[in-house]
Amino acid sequence: MGAERTGYYILGFSVFSIVIAAALLRVGSFQIDEIDVEEEAIFTGRNGNVPVVEYGTYSVFVVSDYSCDDVEVSIYLEEGEGVWEYFFRDCDKYLNEKGWNYVGYFSSDFEGSLNVEANRQILIIDDMVYFNEGAGAMLLSFPFCCLGVIGLIIAVTVLITAKGKVQGTIANPGIVFIEPTPPPEEKVQVGAEGGSEWWDKEDS
Repeated sequence: MGAERTGYYILGFSVFSIVIAAALLRVGSFQIDEIDVEEEAIFTGRNGNVPVVEYGTYSVFVVSDYSCDDVEVSIYLEEGEGVWEYFFRDCDKYLNEKGWNYVGYFSSDFEGSLNVEANRQILIIDDMVYFNEGAGAMLLSFPFCCLGVIGLIIAVTVLITAKGKVQGTIANPGIVFIEPTPPPEEKVQVGAEGGSEWWDKEDS
């Protein structure tokens, strides 16, 4: 019974972890859906400079009147005689925002500013906004989900093992039945007549 009780405790904890994971995932996705990229934008326009921080990542959008293929974007740094391009095109429709279509991203390896040139009106947002507004909760849901799944596997294994032991105990309770020994048969003297004694035979 102790192992079975432990299995049920683990099962309850696992289900609780999965519920928390689902709640965090739902809250995080809701918060991300509610982000207003226009309010969070660090750059809006066609040409200019965008401030960046070291190891920052940024998403670029074009106004939804145009598709990803309609826009040409260059986000670069002029250094000495060279020009270093930072923008990467990525027309992922799943990342579109209300009023804006996702066209790509870039990351920075220094703190300062980059030059921006585009043939359409674009918007740039710091990806940390997503993390602060909901992605953090979504990432936190994964450890709880993994913990819950692992716990379910352990709980099922413990319960099956405990049930097997209980059934084995019932089938073989350890009680030994001893069959009664029949009484010994009476020995009859061979050659003796009924009712006679041994001294009567000697006298005759």
